[in-house]
Amino acid sequence: ALEDIMRRRGIDEAWNALEEMQNQGISTDKYTVSRMLMKTVGSDGRGLQGKLTVQRIYRGIGLVDRFIETQPKDVDEVLFNALLDTCCRLKDLTRLESTVERMRTLGVRPSPVTLGILVKTYGQAQDLQKVLQVWSEMEKQRDQANAVTYGCMIDACVKCGHLSKAIEIFQDMKSSGKHRNTILYTTLIKGYGMEKDLAGALGLFREMAVENVPCNTITYNSILDACIKCNDLSTAEGLLREMTSPGCTVEPDLITFSTLVKGYCHQGELNKALQVVEVIKARGLRCDELVYNTLMDGCVKAGNVATGVGLFEELITSGLRPSTITHSILARLYQRAGCEDPTEAVATLYLHHGLERPA
Repeated sequence: ALEDIMRRRGIDEAWNALEEMQNQGISTDKYTVSRMLMKTVGSDGRGLQGKLTVQRIYRGIGLVDRFIETQPKDVDEVLFNALLDTCCRLKDLTRLESTVERMRTLGVRPSPVTLGILVKTYGQAQDLQKVLQVWSEMEKQRDQANAVTYGCMIDACVKCGHLSKAIEIFQDMKSSGKHRNTILYTTLIKGYGMEKDLAGALGLFREMAVENVPCNTITYNSILDACIKCNDLSTAEGLLREMTSPGCTVEPDLITFSTLVKGYCHQGELNKALQVVEVIKARGLRCDELVYNTLMDGCVKAGNVATGVGLFEELITSGLRPSTITHSILARLYQRAGCEDPTEAVATLYLHHGLERPA
């Protein structure tokens, strides 16, 4: 009945029905309750930012908790994993830990999926001690884990700045032949980039071809970002040529080109950055605010006010809204040009384009 209500009348009505059933002492099944919670978390495409969305999710959690209280013999690790994953998305560590404790109390065995959720949550919170503790304690789940769970652990280590542990885990996977996975390689390449170890990043990137692990756009973007972080524009240019060559099946996206734009602007190569923008447009991609802000920041470095203002006007005519970052870049641009009152100059520019005076 709940499945039918969820399908026909929506998730909110399904929760109303569950609450009514619980009030009447009518039992329900754990599979439907798990699906309802997962659907609630994934129902808003804008993510978990909206206050109303978060309230709906916590209402769902409350009713799942009530299901566990009233039907403790019907619960399993799938239901608990749905709860834990919801806590992970909400970044609610207190509730996550109380849910884990409840699993223990009810004798529900955690699975490798549980392990993956826990290390992912603590990784997001950059709590390295907890990441390592959970990984150490859940040895049985670790032994049964697939590349997804290992990927969560490697990503958590990278997020916490512990690249050496991530590499150690990856080497263990290699010894058992579980390492051939695009996401694993890409995550480690990002880690090397964060450490500004371009040789390590490039070594892994080239190893992917040897190991027959396919690259995707995110892989290329990660290695390009490592090049830019290490100020190696020539290698970045070579990678982009490789990516856009006729034999390559990986398509560059806006992030690919905007990474190169950032590199050129940091190096003071404004003309090259502007040429990349022409390539972006020629490929039918639309520049976003980040690209325009990066270019305008490049104009500040180059002291080129006319181009910077022209880019701002292009940003406006393309339908984008300037942010506080855009405002601060423009103020620095006018300041660099020797303007006596940069704030007033930016305000005049905004008013000229029918925009509210920046705060």
